[in-house]
Parts: sequence; C-alpha cells; structure tokens
Amino acid sequence: MQMITENIKGKKYNQLINFLTSHCDRFAFVENRQLMEIEEERLAYVEELIADIKEHLLERKVQREWETTKLGGATAYVYYFKMNNETKLFLRDHSNSLFGWTHDLPEDLMFYKKDKCLLAACSHEGFFLVDKVFWKEFLKKGLF
Repeated sequence: MQMITENIKGKKYNQLINFLTSHCDRFAFVENRQLMEIEEERLAYVEELIADIKEHLLERKVQREWETTKLGGATAYVYYFKMNNETKLFLRDHSNSLFGWTHDLPEDLMFYKKDKCLLAACSHEGFFLVDKVFWKEFLKKGLF
C-alpha cells in the first residue's frame, strides 16, 4: 500500500468514488466509541444518516483495529456496506472530499474488493493508503 497525504476534493473526489464503485464490492466506515459523548445518541444519529442505504448494510462489527488504526483498549463500530450505485451516491452526497469524513460524519472510509483493501482513508490524520496497482490504474485513466 502507498501512503498519500493529499486530500482528494470536488470533481476528483467524485471521480475517485466512481472508480472505486467500479472496482470494489464493499466499503466501510468507522464510528470510534471513545469519541462518542453519548453512545446511544451517536448511534441513533448514524442510523438516521444511513437510513437510505440501510438495506445495503452487510454488518456492523466491534473492532479494535482496521487498515489505518489500532486502538489500545478502546473499540469502534465498523459498518460494512455493499458497494453499488446507491451507496456511491451516499458517499458522493455526504462529502465533497476524501478527508471530509470527520466530525458529523463517520470516519476512516475503506474500500474492498473481496478481502483486499484497495483504499483506506484516515481523515482526521490527513492520509490515505492505496493499493499501488489500483492507484496506477486510476492515474492511467487521467482522473487525477
């Protein structure tokens, strides 16, 4: 995986989401429990946020680590969704940048093809990890 610190914004963000949709079968985001002031309220907020794509939710797991982060003793909820046109629109409509997934939105977007992660963003730290072959193909398309 290659680390990139440049934020992908606007038209380039939309192109990246489109490209990821054509190459991935699922995506995930993270709700870190140690950042929740009142867990029940935050989870209710997330449920409302994902209402339009809830039918595409594959699972919600409690995890201590994922591609960009390892928590000490704390845990987070990681939501896994099918990647399709509806979830693509959700990703494009709720942010205009890869690092925009913070504060009111869940964090740490991750995109998978089968069990392989092609891209994992750590929004609040300002970096993303990307599969080198995938990134080379994206660049070759002239999209970035």
